[in-house]
Amino acid sequence: MTATIPHAATVLLLREDDAGLQVLLTKRAAGLSFMGGLWVFPGGRMEASDFSPELAARLDKAAIADTGSRMLSADAGADATSIDLDTARGLLIAACRETFEESGVLLARPRGGGLWGDEQLARVAARRVATTADATGFARMLVDEDLVLDVERLVYWSHWITPAFESRRFDTRFFALTVPPDQEASVDRGELTHHAWLTEADVRRHLASGEMKMAPPTRATLQDLWSSHRLHGGLTAMLEAERTRIVPPILPKWVEVGTEIEIVLPWDEQYQQMPGEGCRTLESFPAYVTAMPSRMRFPRMR
Repeated sequence: MTATIPHAATVLLLREDDAGLQVLLTKRAAGLSFMGGLWVFPGGRMEASDFSPELAARLDKAAIADTGSRMLSADAGADATSIDLDTARGLLIAACRETFEESGVLLARPRGGGLWGDEQLARVAARRVATTADATGFARMLVDEDLVLDVERLVYWSHWITPAFESRRFDTRFFALTVPPDQEASVDRGELTHHAWLTEADVRRHLASGEMKMAPPTRATLQDLWSSHRLHGGLTAMLEAERTRIVPPILPKWVEVGTEIEIVLPWDEQYQQMPGEGCRTLESFPAYVTAMPSRMRFPRMR
């Protein structure tokens, strides 16, 4: 496998109320060359600025040791998908930065454990456009406001790699967490045009009607999320239990079936024998992985 696929981070922002579990989804503008018009989770590419000393100083070392080590442990024995601790740290920072840029939710807290004030929240919100235009602005904002990133809230959820037939590829780690109670989500109406907090019933209804379109990893991740929530009986219990989940890399292989693409995932019995770029497979995949379909069809995305 080529080692030049850019790293990216995606975040499942979650909340729970009387309606049940809700997840934040955003819609990408139809004219975008990558996943245009699709509903996705907030996230994006890791940038060089995510390795800055200023940002490293805004992290809790114990949290990095814990979450970062889980990412490294998941990669043990892997091929070119393996990462080092610096990259793991950069991915956690990218997850926080991209969540702020794409949803307005800042996964940070005042240094020393103080509470957010209304004026500080307003100042942070006003700097969102600048940080979106220049990723280095994220570090400057954290320094100016004396904030520490809440990376310990991030639960390492899954690891998907864009298959070779796509012109733009990303090696993406997914993280999950409960949305901070004092913040509201929004989109900038540029790259992202809509956002919505949706239950399982909402998503299934919109998919069935054709109102909503998603890439296979998004749909598979949602299925996994809903199954886990039912298993554990609630959001808090789910996130606590899933902190220790095994996270294998998932690089789909593919075949053309008429006008559609069928992706074949590593736990499919024919995966290893199929031609094309793939990833390592496990002798025994976790039950949550094998509960997802091993094959999915969809129209080729241009």
